[in-house]
Amino acid sequence: MNRARNLEPEERLKVAQLHIEMGDWVHSLAPWQVISHMTFAWEASIASAQRCYEKFMRTEMKGVSYFYALEQNPGRDGYHVHALWCDCLSKSRREVWRTWFERYGRARIEPVNSRDDVADYCAKYVTKEDSWWNVKLLGQRHPDFANFRLSNG
Repeated sequence: MNRARNLEPEERLKVAQLHIEMGDWVHSLAPWQVISHMTFAWEASIASAQRCYEKFMRTEMKGVSYFYALEQNPGRDGYHVHALWCDCLSKSRREVWRTWFERYGRARIEPVNSRDDVADYCAKYVTKEDSWWNVKLLGQRHPDFANFRLSNG
C-alpha cells in the first residue's frame, strides 16, 4: 500500500520536496555512469548488506566512487542494494555482474541514460522508512579536494 495516500496534502508536498532535494544532492555528488541493483541470496540484515557491499566495492571496484541505498526486500526479510557508480568505465559490467552473482546473488548493472532520473530514483529509496544509505567519493571527487590549491611557496 502506498503510505502517501494516508498523508495530508501539505505532508505530501513535504515528502515530494524531500525527494527533489535528495535527488538534487545525489545528482551533484558526481557524474554517475552506472546504476546497479544488487541482491543477496540470503536474507541480509542492514549490517550484513553494508559490510558485503562495501567490501565488494573496496576489493572488486577499486577507484570507483559510489552512492548506495539499502532497501528492505518487498517479499521477504532482508535488504538489497540500489547504487550509482562513477569512474567505472574501465570496469566490465559483465565481469562485475559475474563476480557479484558468484559471491552474493543477482544483480542488474546498467549504464546511466538520464542522470536526473537515476539520481531521483535512488533518492526515492534513500527517503523510504527503514532504508540506509552511504556515499564514498574517491580522489578528486572527495569534498576535501574542492578547495585544495597547490601553493607556489
